[in-house]
Amino acid sequence: MITISDIQEWSRPHPVVEGGRMTNIFNPKYEVSIVGGGKKGRLYGDFKNSFEVAVFSTKSREFVTRFFFPDNPDDVVGHLGFAELEEFVNSIFRNDDFQVR
Repeated sequence: MITISDIQEWSRPHPVVEGGRMTNIFNPKYEVSIVGGGKKGRLYGDFKNSFEVAVFSTKSREFVTRFFFPDNPDDVVGHLGFAELEEFVNSIFRNDDFQVR
């Protein structure tokens, strides 16, 4: 099971937003980009209690976020809570069927 602690431990500095963090988890089908923190207003979420999440097709690199979050009007979900994030990533990535970038 992937936990918030894992996501935070696997994170690295965001390449654009100073102080931001990011974790990318993927398998042959999907890549989940999880970001947050940094200067206020640049990224949604603080990377502790809330997160900004986008989902891509690993093959086409197109956004597929709305497939998982059909009520969300954008290609990213802002301010996803840690319990929701854990449940979501574990619904996609089971056991050891994932890698981290």
